[in-house]
Amino acid sequence: MGLTVKSGTRTAAPIPTTSPVGSVDFSVRLQHTINFSDEASPRSKAKPAGVHGCEIYIKIDGEAPKDASELTYVATDTATPYVLKFDGSKAGKMVYYWLRWVNTRGETGPWSIAVSAMVAG
Repeated sequence: MGLTVKSGTRTAAPIPTTSPVGSVDFSVRLQHTINFSDEASPRSKAKPAGVHGCEIYIKIDGEAPKDASELTYVATDTATPYVLKFDGSKAGKMVYYWLRWVNTRGETGPWSIAVSAMVAG
């Protein structure tokens, strides 16, 4: 009859093995729009299987961060894009972004390549 019989057990979400590819649109004053997609399918907005969302971390001003200890957590976004608004004191400063996937169990994948943009004043 072609019926699928379910096993009755759930399969745990795998730990992400790919990283997001990010880009920043800074065309609106005091605002960044962060778009992200999976490195395995960069033309698709779909997240990898088992992924809950994309963790977004930033560092504002100064040199580019060298490791995660220099970053501040911003949000976990479940759908691209993410909009981040800044106050006037951040105008003219460089913002560095690191992204990574997090699965439904809170396990994280590898960091993305850093992306950065200036806050337009």
